[in-house]
Amino acid sequence: MEYELNDKTRIDCVTTNYAVEFDFAKKWAECIGQALYYGVSTKKKPVCLLIVEKPEDFKYFYRVKKVTEFFKFDLWYIKAPEYVYKNKK
Repeated sequence: MEYELNDKTRIDCVTTNYAVEFDFAKKWAECIGQALYYGVSTKKKPVCLLIVEKPEDFKYFYRVKKVTEFFKFDLWYIKAPEYVYKNKK
């Protein structure tokens, strides 16, 4: 459920432990910045959750993974309903 902060910014999802920002994979950098800001603002662990629409989007996942390992926050992903894996033969 979306949660509004005092500065009128909106967190996509807040749980007991996490402040989660959802973004499409191609908006990976925006996801990082917002997740970190929301984590600091709520004193909860930040999460960047990427929505992967096609196999090629995993290049963005791996960019964020480097950042999350360095700054110690979580990275999750989900596959969009229209995600299609095309087996190359």
